[in-house]
Amino acid sequence: MALDERSDPGLHDDGNLEENVGEFNEAEPTSYSTKPRPTASNPIEEATGFSAKWTRTINTIHIPVIRALLWTSNKSATNPRRTVSLVTFVSVALIVIGIFTNFSVDVDEDVLWTPKGARPVQHSDWIDDRSGFPTTPRTFIMFFHADTADVLGQAQVSRVFQALDAVRTLPEYDSICAKSSSTSQLNEIGEVTCPISGITAFWNDTASIFESQVSSDADVIEQLSATVYPDGTPVSADDIFGKRNRDANTGLLTKAQAYTVLIDFPDIDEAEDFEEPALDAVLALQEQWEAQSDTNFRLEVQAVRSFSDEFTRAIVADIPLVPIVFVIMSIFTCAVFFKRDKVRSRSLLGFSAVISVLLSIMSGYGLMFVSGVPFTSMTQILPFIIFGIGLDDAFIISGSYERTDPAKSAVERIHDTVEDVGASITLTTVSSTLAFGLGATSDVPAVFWLCYYAFPTIILVFLYQITFFVACIVLDEKRVQDNRRDCCVCLVVDASDESEPQALSNGRGPTPSVIDYYMGLYAKQILRPVVQIPVVICFCALLGVCAYSATLLTQEFKFTDVLPDGSYVADFQTAFDENTVRSAVAPYAYFRFVDQSDGDIQRQMEAYVDELVTIEAIEEDPEFFWLRDFKEFVNVSGSQNLEFNSQIAAFLSNPVYGDLYNDHVVRDDAGTIVTSRVRLLMDNVDVENVNEQVDALEDQSSVSGGQNINQGRGEWAFFTYDGIYNIWEFYAASVNEVIFTTVLGVASVTGITLIFVPHWSAAFFVLPLICILYVDLLGAMQWAGVHINAVSYINLVMSIGLMVDFLLHVLLRYYESPGNRKEKTLHTLETMGASVLVGGISTFLGTLPLAFSSSTIFYTVFVAFIGLVTLGCGHGLILLPIILSNFGPEDQIEPSKVSKTLEHCETEISQSQRIPES
Repeated sequence: MALDERSDPGLHDDGNLEENVGEFNEAEPTSYSTKPRPTASNPIEEATGFSAKWTRTINTIHIPVIRALLWTSNKSATNPRRTVSLVTFVSVALIVIGIFTNFSVDVDEDVLWTPKGARPVQHSDWIDDRSGFPTTPRTFIMFFHADTADVLGQAQVSRVFQALDAVRTLPEYDSICAKSSSTSQLNEIGEVTCPISGITAFWNDTASIFESQVSSDADVIEQLSATVYPDGTPVSADDIFGKRNRDANTGLLTKAQAYTVLIDFPDIDEAEDFEEPALDAVLALQEQWEAQSDTNFRLEVQAVRSFSDEFTRAIVADIPLVPIVFVIMSIFTCAVFFKRDKVRSRSLLGFSAVISVLLSIMSGYGLMFVSGVPFTSMTQILPFIIFGIGLDDAFIISGSYERTDPAKSAVERIHDTVEDVGASITLTTVSSTLAFGLGATSDVPAVFWLCYYAFPTIILVFLYQITFFVACIVLDEKRVQDNRRDCCVCLVVDASDESEPQALSNGRGPTPSVIDYYMGLYAKQILRPVVQIPVVICFCALLGVCAYSATLLTQEFKFTDVLPDGSYVADFQTAFDENTVRSAVAPYAYFRFVDQSDGDIQRQMEAYVDELVTIEAIEEDPEFFWLRDFKEFVNVSGSQNLEFNSQIAAFLSNPVYGDLYNDHVVRDDAGTIVTSRVRLLMDNVDVENVNEQVDALEDQSSVSGGQNINQGRGEWAFFTYDGIYNIWEFYAASVNEVIFTTVLGVASVTGITLIFVPHWSAAFFVLPLICILYVDLLGAMQWAGVHINAVSYINLVMSIGLMVDFLLHVLLRYYESPGNRKEKTLHTLETMGASVLVGGISTFLGTLPLAFSSSTIFYTVFVAFIGLVTLGCGHGLILLPIILSNFGPEDQIEPSKVSKTLEHCETEISQSQRIPES
């Protein structure tokens, strides 16, 4: 690129850059580089050292890139209307086709967060598809409490029946329950119905029986204190009561903080649909009770569909934030492009830059919809990020365009602009694309699906900037030439009302904008030694503090954070945690691929369960274990002489044992046990403490993996599984994934720097600075109360590629600038500083609406991007210029850059020197 005083606003006054530098470096004599520099006429011969050879090599690599950019932008500039129409049509067509073809929403947390190939995924698939166990029912849970107060009493139990009947009296209840696979529960006329678990079983789940048998609180307490139900089935008290106390002498309950009632619907589509009116009925009853002042008896509810429904509601609730960010970015860009001139103001052009980003999002999403990539809540944050970072190229292109010679045609100025900043915007696009490309290597679906959406969208943003936005520049330039008003192009301004454009009247080239002017003043101040020393000290102190803060980062994730404010699911979880001793984690230990009639195998099964009970997460033996009760049954019944299959058949035919264990033992047609299981309770795991959850996962895995029977098996014969293991696997893998992607990201952006920046020393500036930036970001996130969780993990995956942009724009411009260190730094800040700053502000504004999201977890994205933008701008516009002004190389690159190798492009441009189509 030709760098002369015509294209450098800092040289307008007198053309003497050395004298300008002396103005702000009065503390010491101005020194200038005296070594020979390449000249425009002979740029190569005089520079034969390693640096010059490296620069020539890199510029050779740039040739096809710049050539492609020049050809593309020239086609767009010479056919602006056609380009705008084509890009708009393609974007709209893609999003419409995508929505009406393969568009899908996935809010299943098990699918979203479980790493691919994780052992729990394999176990889950086997349980669902090949184990033979009954399909897991759709459990509908009603939880009754009094805000930690006692709930024992006749009136409270009566209300439990009221809530139960609110569901059972709904239309379709009987027809749905008739399809239940369980035959152990019959209604009053002997028909199969949905199994119900809870305190209502003491009265056969029938309100009329309760009313006939109970006349006082004492009657209720006496029956609730029984250790077996009326049919002889043992009572699992912790499952149906919350935080209970018993009298040691009488055995009667003295307090219970909660009741739990479960209805098991069959796992069919009709039941899923039925849950919606059932939830509505219970929630209406909940509101009715809360409105009554004579009681504090509360009702909470949760169904299988509840989490996904509320998750979806959070997505829908945040949809209005997308047009809000569009409005914010439109106002901001219009303000940036605004001038106090009716004609030369370019607010409409600024708005077109926002439109180009919007079209790229539509195209990127449309492509993913057509490809069948699911839309998730994580994908929803992408428009905010794309709007934030997508406008950076527009600011850089427009800034460079304004510095070109206004006497040239618009097409020529576009050529000069692309030649000037093409490498810069390509470099940062590659780094941003790389950031999401690395994320696409993740094993976590929520992460790689987000990155699948981001990867093509970032590329399309870049493509649309050099086509759609370039075409808009040409159209806007024609508007200026026609003397039409900005934003009201139908109005022509009388020439007598407008002064002649200054750039044309004075004959001395373009005038720097206000922000460029102030950036020049800032550059002179930041390069003063008296300023540099305290600034460097401050950055060193910041690094030290952030490094210490980063060591305090912990993992923490609350699934309720992804729910909208006021969600009944969050209320249910809070009430359950406060009023029960039961953990929500209740895994099964499974036994398969072995002869369970063999005495030695049975001893290994019992030893396995005993060893599981020794881990910290499990405090008690399982309440009900079929093998233990089976052995007792055989001894008591005197059936020791029968063969095993006959013994197990007799055991399961017993009404009590059959009710307890028929769903836990799978037999083939010959009566041989194929597989079995026993339920455990992880009562000592805080489901909001990630470290405890990971420890529990690893402890049970260690016990399972250590069993002799599992040695040498690809598929374990003994293992434990619960659905929550899926998200625990993510927690266990996330730290290693963050470390891996961080190291790979730092190495990758350093490699990209070596390829794109025309000097070998560039990597020695990028590598330490990006590491410092990353540490500072970790520390800042910890200050803000952010933990390592699903969303912060995604932020960290993206951060390397996004933060390096602030460095690369500055660094590349420094190497392309003429002069000694201080001259190069001054020129860099004057020509690129304003664009980097405005781009940083746009990134911040793009994510600003996330601060008002109905989901707490999106606030994490907002906090992370505040840190990313603040630290990126600070290091890129403050620390890096100081370092470059003192330690940057002074090697002079070839002034004409790669343009001499692009003669065919010049020829094409010269042939197209005509007024663009109107």
